[in-house]
Amino acid sequence: MNLHHADVRRILELLDTAEHLDSLDLRIGDVLLQARKPGAAPSSALPVEALAPTTAPATAAPAPAPAPAVTPPHAPAATPVAVSSPALAEVPDRMIAIRAPMPGTFFRTPAPTQPPFVEEGQQIDASATLCLIEVMKMFNSVAAPAAGRVHSILVEHGQAVEHEQILMIVDPTEAEAGA
Repeated sequence: MNLHHADVRRILELLDTAEHLDSLDLRIGDVLLQARKPGAAPSSALPVEALAPTTAPATAAPAPAPAPAVTPPHAPAATPVAVSSPALAEVPDRMIAIRAPMPGTFFRTPAPTQPPFVEEGQQIDASATLCLIEVMKMFNSVAAPAAGRVHSILVEHGQAVEHEQILMIVDPTEAEAGA
């Protein structure tokens, strides 16, 4: 059975509308789909080796040893440090961390030949597009939660990122001082 774009969109719609479901881990063949609502605790039921093929571009790697078809969303937390370490970067006081909303590939530009959405030191408006995260050929924009100045960009263009990994740091006090 193949998982198609329309299937993924429908699964995400179901998760979004479900009141008592915060996350979903679904394995179909060698494809692992992990979806979380904002604020949901990350799943740690799968070993780091099982997560690696889903965050990298599609490869012909064999599937790991047989696993359950669906991982229960309320599995006991084992907190693997290797998975969560990028999300633990220190954010200076009064600054805002822009985090990856999902695992995928980080892109600074809207297209290969176009300039980046933002540069370090650039003033930005609230809800301005800062970057794109590509997952399974779907591009998801990441918007600024507040106006300010881009203090730093912590991820390289084309780099694989994890859910909740800090991508950029924005200084909202710069917007107040400039106004």
